[in-house]
Amino acid sequence: MDDGKLRNMTMDTAGVWSYIAVFSPDIYRYTFSVDGNVLPDPNNPFIKPLFMRALGQSLVLVPGEDALTWQVRDVPHGQLNQHFYSSKIVGDHRDFRVYTPPGYDPKRKEPYPVLYLFHGITDETSAWITAGREHVIMDNLLAEGKAVPMVIVNTLGYGAPEMFDPAVANGRTPEALKKNEELFIASLLKEVMPMIDTLYNVGRSKDYRAVAGLSMGGGQSLDAGLNHPELFSYVGGFSPAVILLNPDYSKAFPKLNASVNKDFKLVWIAIGKDDYLLESTRKFRDWLQEKKIRFSYTETEGVHSYNVWRRYLSTFAPLLFKK
Repeated sequence: MDDGKLRNMTMDTAGVWSYIAVFSPDIYRYTFSVDGNVLPDPNNPFIKPLFMRALGQSLVLVPGEDALTWQVRDVPHGQLNQHFYSSKIVGDHRDFRVYTPPGYDPKRKEPYPVLYLFHGITDETSAWITAGREHVIMDNLLAEGKAVPMVIVNTLGYGAPEMFDPAVANGRTPEALKKNEELFIASLLKEVMPMIDTLYNVGRSKDYRAVAGLSMGGGQSLDAGLNHPELFSYVGGFSPAVILLNPDYSKAFPKLNASVNKDFKLVWIAIGKDDYLLESTRKFRDWLQEKKIRFSYTETEGVHSYNVWRRYLSTFAPLLFKK
């Protein structure tokens, strides 16, 4: 389950295994562990794929009141698109996903703002859709008038995908992590963003751009955003894995100082109080304070899971692109 705790199933006299518990309304990831083999539920088509792994994680929705922003409602719905391309920078074939809001008009005079939203380690480009339910969240926020209609882009977060192959032992060396980050950022800026500017009716100035992500993607969003104030006005880090960046933050963010405060409309960081990345995130928070960077920082209940990240997106998205 999302909290990382193992739960023992019991077998009845008919040979049927079961586990009974009461969970609060939400979406939960789960797998079965059978004789040391971890696998998803073969009878559940609701699944979150994993990168470079044959098996994914099963998902189950515990329904609740309509107040849950990731629960499908009878509201206008946006559209999801998948694009494939050959990355000359990374040297592979990959994809990105795009959400367009209900009523998206490719010829609208006022271009749409765009949020680049990144996934975490072991995820792939569909993670913010399958487990994060970004499209459902945005549909509901828009129906309530809480957010500005925007395009959302989910990229593949691996600049060095070979280092995330489970068959490769000890692949995450400091050198490999550096390569992964540098090539990811380069592909984002030089390949993905120009394609989005061409394929969609989005604004091409920083006032129309935001970047955010979770875990590894949270570190990447801080990297891309804080190091490029000329490209982004909004930056969000959800449980950001800053530990994957250069531990010397002065080298990871060489030009960052208080002068950029005029460039950003929002720098937003949030993490769960029981998240294993809490200590490193607090250290990064303290470093930002020392640099006199203006930002919003929140610690909530929760662990390192989509149970908090869906809530963070539900809070972060309404803060974007308001005039």
